[in-house]
Amino acid sequence: MRQKIRKGVLTLTGLFFPVLFLWLSPFIIVIAASHGIISASAIMFGILFLISLIGSRLFCGWLCPAGAIQDQVAKSNDKPWNSRGKNLSKYVIWIIWFSFIIFLWIHHRTFKINLLYLCGINKYIVIIYFIVVMLIYLFTLLTGKRGMCHSLCWMAPFMIIGEKAADFLHIPRFRLKANSESCIACGQCNRQCPMSLNVCKMVKNNDMEHSECIFCLECVDVCPKKSIQYGIRKSNKADKRQD
Repeated sequence: MRQKIRKGVLTLTGLFFPVLFLWLSPFIIVIAASHGIISASAIMFGILFLISLIGSRLFCGWLCPAGAIQDQVAKSNDKPWNSRGKNLSKYVIWIIWFSFIIFLWIHHRTFKINLLYLCGINKYIVIIYFIVVMLIYLFTLLTGKRGMCHSLCWMAPFMIIGEKAADFLHIPRFRLKANSESCIACGQCNRQCPMSLNVCKMVKNNDMEHSECIFCLECVDVCPKKSIQYGIRKSNKADKRQD
């Protein structure tokens, strides 16, 4: 039932992506910054960072419209796309992109907040939207499951940095926890994971910390032995230091 609800919510956000695009666009924030404007997408990325301090990457697994598109594309190409190099590329892109935005804001110095900047239907917004959607669709089709999340996503780094900040500040956040003793290594968690993570190995090592985990809870729901739990807690490393 939980996965039906999650997938239903994702489908809904995917359908509303044309409306939500103003709040999630990697292009509009740049265009706005070039005029010294803090747009809705800039505010949204800040909110995603703050939410991740407690909610980790729940947005990616439950609400992201780009994730909804990728999950549909995975029906055509469900090959795994997950490695250190592939995951690293999004950080390189993000650093260049975000640094350019900061430069533009500093260059203009006077900041104006306009949450409705470029709001409306015109040919430029339609073209930008089409480019973003086709990039998500084609890249995922060519690479595999959630390929865009691994290699290109402009939103994931905000939340991953939020997770790291929460751990550094010892703030309890949403996490998975494993019971390796009950695991029978059936591999169902690996097959169901939309991020192509080796969940079985993570369970066996009693270490469920992974920056690419989007907390969709597929592994929790598919495990026949209920070896994976979830909740809001501090990191295991923090607990060990306290012990």
